[in-house]
Amino acid sequence: MVRPTKRRRRLRQSIRLPHLELLAAMQEARTMSEAAKSTHLTQPAASRLLRTLSDDLNIELFERSGRTMRPTAAGEALLRYSRGIMADLDRAHTELEAIDRGLVGQVSVGSGTAPCYVLMPKTIENLLRSTPKIAVTVREGSMDDLLAKLREGSIDVVVGRLDNTGRDRDLMVEDLYDPPMNLVAGTRHRLAKKRDLKWEDAMQSAWILPEFGTPMRLAIESLFSKRRRRPEACLVESSSIQTNIGLLNSSELLWVLSNDIATYFQKLGLIQILALPATPGPSPFIATYMRGRALSPAAEKFLDALRTTAKSMNR
Repeated sequence: MVRPTKRRRRLRQSIRLPHLELLAAMQEARTMSEAAKSTHLTQPAASRLLRTLSDDLNIELFERSGRTMRPTAAGEALLRYSRGIMADLDRAHTELEAIDRGLVGQVSVGSGTAPCYVLMPKTIENLLRSTPKIAVTVREGSMDDLLAKLREGSIDVVVGRLDNTGRDRDLMVEDLYDPPMNLVAGTRHRLAKKRDLKWEDAMQSAWILPEFGTPMRLAIESLFSKRRRRPEACLVESSSIQTNIGLLNSSELLWVLSNDIATYFQKLGLIQILALPATPGPSPFIATYMRGRALSPAAEKFLDALRTTAKSMNR
């Protein structure tokens, strides 16, 4: 049995960049031959590289299953960490390239759809005003996909909404702000200009509901439970803001949006916030980043701008 301290020393002495590149490629590739090709190795050379590493560490990393190689538990661990290390190297390269172009650095941000309309544009505007020579990359997507990219190291910070299951121990999570929800309609909806509106009127209309399982859907179901009434028709389930804005302006439908986004679209003349009291939102918008992974100066500056922007929107 190899002692932990001895294995740690062996790992540091044995593992090299070609090992890391191949192991990281195996996370993405469907076969060993694809992983070898992507790292400019022949399949026999790739197999020898893994066998040498396994022998040096004195632990089985892969086992044969028919004509394929499957990672053992130890192999799975090395695959995961190798991908993270290569992502860190890619981030370092990107930051060095930015500095070489005369910038102070680069930050990669993942954003859910909702923050892309108000919170992210205002944050980036504030960031570029205070730190003009900074490069910002924004990737929009689902929170599950963005958190996977955060963990693998290709994103520095994720902004969006999390349910409680998303607040995992490996993440640092900061609550930003928690806007209430407004009931909205198209500008030509029969309820759009009604001043003495009651919830009963809204319940007699057809609604667009967010997808099942999303924080907004949970909040709306809570609203229905509180009112002890559901709308007469909910024929559309959609979390696509672009699709729903189009539907509101072509159909007699109602929808629920967070106040900041609802106000944004109302100012553009695309929707009308109905004359009903706002209701509590599903959960706050958050910023999350990896616990124990040092943020670059550019990422720290982005977070500072994000906190400042969220604070102004809380007023």
